[in-house]
Amino acid sequence: MTPKEYEEAVLERFKTAWPPPQFVVRHNVRLTGQATKVRRQIDIAIYEQGSEEPSLIVEVKRHMRAVDAPRAGATIALVQDIGGIPAIMVSTQGFSIAAANHLTWEGIGHLTVTLTEALGLRWVPLVEHRFAVDRQFRELSGDMVEALRVGNAAAFMDCDLPYEEWIAVMAVGQSLFPLASNRLLRSLATDHYDDAVRYNALQLLDDAGELETDFVNGLLEIERDLDVLELLETARL
Repeated sequence: MTPKEYEEAVLERFKTAWPPPQFVVRHNVRLTGQATKVRRQIDIAIYEQGSEEPSLIVEVKRHMRAVDAPRAGATIALVQDIGGIPAIMVSTQGFSIAAANHLTWEGIGHLTVTLTEALGLRWVPLVEHRFAVDRQFRELSGDMVEALRVGNAAAFMDCDLPYEEWIAVMAVGQSLFPLASNRLLRSLATDHYDDAVRYNALQLLDDAGELETDFVNGLLEIERDLDVLELLETARL
């Protein structure tokens, strides 16, 4: 994940916390420094709807180690130059004690968003393109797309996503990485304890033309739910 991709993923975390229509969360904003009198680049800025001045600015750092005092100092200098706007610094690997203390002393918040979290967050816009995801499930939806990408069927065995979000997640997965997604759907169709999940997984596989005869015949020998059995019989015709 590149620094830009990480910033875009973190953007989604702040869109969850500051949702529309009350707030607008923007990436790569330019603000004029009070001391330097030059336009300074800000990674993320959050505006109240209709306001031209941000309510919060965010500096995002993708590093392999915790942010140390000198790196924190650069963000502190930027925030002081902008002046008068609350700020947060975000890091992949956390902050050294000295860095955290200095940021806190200057009234700047600090937040860790790990690369693992970011890998899920990056998919949220694609899910929302398919369906107006409930705010409560935005980030979980992204995590589930990432689980599809890596073939983590266990993540779906006790998943709390509502039906519409679940379908949107699967649609994104099948469009971006069909082999991994269809493999996982076959696993759910075979092993999931919930009849509805097995049915939905089979329906998606059928719609994609991915229900092979041998697979269907094998499921017919073990399936007990009448609706699932009817779907399997129809698919076999």
